[in-house]
Amino acid sequence: MMRFKTLKFAGLAAIATTFLTACSDENHAGVLTETESGTTIASIVKDENGNPVTSARVNLLLSDHVAARMAPIKTATTDENGKYSIDSISAGDYALQISNTERTLSAYQTLTVEDDKTDLQTLTLPEAKLEKNASLELGIKTYSLNSGDTLCITGTLNCTAIGDKDVKAGTVTIGEIPPMEFTKITLIKGTDHGISTKNVKWDFVPGEKLEVKSPQKTSTITVTIPEEAMSDAKRQNRTSIDSMIVPVSLKTDFKNPILLSDKGDTLALYKIENDSDSSRYLTVIPSITAATYKFTVAASDSVVTSKFITKAFANAEPGKVIKGNDYYDGLNFFGSGTGIGFWIDGSQPKVAQDTILRTLENDKVFALEASKNSKMLCANIYQRESKDTITYKDSFFTKQESFCHDVLDGNRHHYLMHIYNNHIVIFIDGSVVDDTDMKFAFSAIPGIAVGSHNLESFTAFSVGSSLIKNQDFGWERLHAWLYAFYTLQR
Repeated sequence: MMRFKTLKFAGLAAIATTFLTACSDENHAGVLTETESGTTIASIVKDENGNPVTSARVNLLLSDHVAARMAPIKTATTDENGKYSIDSISAGDYALQISNTERTLSAYQTLTVEDDKTDLQTLTLPEAKLEKNASLELGIKTYSLNSGDTLCITGTLNCTAIGDKDVKAGTVTIGEIPPMEFTKITLIKGTDHGISTKNVKWDFVPGEKLEVKSPQKTSTITVTIPEEAMSDAKRQNRTSIDSMIVPVSLKTDFKNPILLSDKGDTLALYKIENDSDSSRYLTVIPSITAATYKFTVAASDSVVTSKFITKAFANAEPGKVIKGNDYYDGLNFFGSGTGIGFWIDGSQPKVAQDTILRTLENDKVFALEASKNSKMLCANIYQRESKDTITYKDSFFTKQESFCHDVLDGNRHHYLMHIYNNHIVIFIDGSVVDDTDMKFAFSAIPGIAVGSHNLESFTAFSVGSSLIKNQDFGWERLHAWLYAFYTLQR
């Protein structure tokens, strides 16, 4: 049997809901069924006001469709209720490009039909919502286009032939583009009809024109993951580590630089703050092994961020207050805990029990403080208390737990800590020194205030959910991630 899987949608009014049931003739809107010759898809098209769209054109395309070289696989037209169906679809990756009769509104959906051994599956799909078309204004020099060349947005019906007027004007315009983010384009040379593809990040907004005029002066960089970084993972019989934060050094004039992998992945580049030579960045590689990775440095038309990198500073100076990023104002989010890492010179504080850093005030506070024995750096956990448990007027904090280690001994050390709910893991110089449950859980960390020491290469981060403790692996996967992070920071 064929199985239908929705991958990505633009202009949708509802989220797909899957349920196992027999197909009904009463209402086929958004229902996928199986026929003898393949899979049938059916759904409904509505306008921006939620009204069914009659006579909308529905085009079924291959996911790598190039309009200048191929026709749609199949087409359909919606009835008076906005419904349509397309049958006899074989397994493969597809796209649906939908437009109204006037071709002023459109929607775009991607989907995959896969082979499956399941006896029967019915899938209710979201309805397609038509929105105002977007357009593109592209600088001719961006991709060294000449008269007679053709530019297509891969996977769509949108192509344009470059003419003499375009070359003279220095720009070419493509209209009737469905609001959607597209990541590949196809270029066809007019001289020899040679075809090439380019990775892009073009995010089209309903009713707006996207301008891409700057030449894409791309360059390449390599990132090497040494065998040592993978040593803890290999001890666990694992060959890869997920969502690894990796330092990258590069010089670029791009306002919003990104990395493009040879697999077509777009990687965010986080510029390390207060870096003196502006060449230090962090990126997140989805999965690493001991290998050398090659990336293309390109420009994005908008800022691309990573949910795993919260903040990073070349130097977190005394007195600095560190809060979250665009995802969340605090430092604890996405249910995967909070991590911080930094280098410290280890000089002894001038004042006993001096504070190195402290989380901003909340019901629970985490603080790194010098102990009475000034060579010890202690991770202290405080709990807010008050005689008035309703208003907490005149509240105060009491120390509940303390995790102390020789760090302030005059030598340079790397300190790495991760808190997930009530579990704390502390790495010092690449070794686990604490891995234990605390008395209290941290549900939120609103931010951090840096105390008396300058903290070099300070990073606040989150990790992927696959690294959090499970019944099979405990915290070993997190240990391997933290060790690789430490190795790459050296």
